[in-house]
Parts: sequence; structure tokens; C-alpha cells
Amino acid sequence: MSSSERDQPIYNPLGSPTRHVTTHTPTTGLSFFAPPSLIPSSPTPYGSVGMVVHDLYKTFTTPLNMSTEDDINRLQAHPLQPSPGTLWFPKAPGETLVRYCDWGPGQAIQFHRTETIDFGVVIEGEMELTLDGGEKRRLKKGDVVVQRGTMHAWENKSDTVWARVVFFLVGAEAVDVGGDKKTEVLPWSHA
Repeated sequence: MSSSERDQPIYNPLGSPTRHVTTHTPTTGLSFFAPPSLIPSSPTPYGSVGMVVHDLYKTFTTPLNMSTEDDINRLQAHPLQPSPGTLWFPKAPGETLVRYCDWGPGQAIQFHRTETIDFGVVIEGEMELTLDGGEKRRLKKGDVVVQRGTMHAWENKSDTVWARVVFFLVGAEAVDVGGDKKTEVLPWSHA
């Protein structure tokens, strides 16, 4: 993907998701919704011209201390728009990320692997998941995939319908298969 293609706005008919974060009033301990402006969300294209990514929430420590709002404050300080060609993935075991991935018709991302366990839920359209061993599965609305650090690729096979998958990523140790560490592979990343 050229930098001029990456910089073009993408019309996404699925729209941007809305994030609602709850917390506690320090004086009374009662729950309330933090203002949406506390944690802005911004779509970011990567890997494919017709793909949009929305990072909804990240945690950077484990265990997470919810007695403070350090997670909210740290999220605000984290860059919304990563450098072109890069995305943030949990790096340490226990770090988390909630990410919406939207694929336009016919869009795909190439084989990649992260050092995470990913729980993916298809909420719009259908996606084809291909593993480096050659197996493929068509995932439909409501289907769930548990991605355990394997090399994989995604494709929206539809000619007309956008697809959306919500991923819940948790940082993990790299998979070790007989002494061969399966480390992160992000071919689109320049970082």
C-alpha cells in the first residue's frame, strides 16, 4: 500500500463505535460513566487500503489497579494515530486491547502473528480466516475465533458487504513449538 493510498480517507458504512467507560466517584464510591471525550477513538487504516481499525481500550499494566484511574490517564497519553504502517499490540503478558477491525468488500490482510491470545467475534458480515498450515474457515456473524499466537491471514470475500470483527487481545508469551519460538510477525509494520 502506498503512502498516498494510506492517507486517503476511507468511507466506512459501519461507522465508528462508541466507547462507554465506567469508573467510581472518589468521594462516595458510586459508579458513573466517564465522559466519552476522556478516551477518544480514531479509525486507522493499515495492511489494506479498505480496512479500518478502531482501538477502543488498552491496558498497559498487569495486574490492573482499578482503584485509580491510571489506566484511563495512560490511555489518553497514548498516541491515537500510530506512525504510518504501525499498530500497537500488547507486548507484555496481561496487557490488553479491545480493537474493532472493519474490512471493505474484497479486502484482506496478509499473514501475520502477534504474541497475544485473541478472542475475535464477527459482528457484521463474514470473514475468511486462513492459517499458514493451509486450513481455511468462513466465519459468519456471531462466530467466535480464539487465535493462539498462530500465523494467519484475513479476507472479506464479499463483493458488496463490509465485515466487522471485534478482537479482545491479551499479551502472552511467544508460543514455543519444539524449541522454535513463534515470535511476532507484522509484515506491514515499519517499526
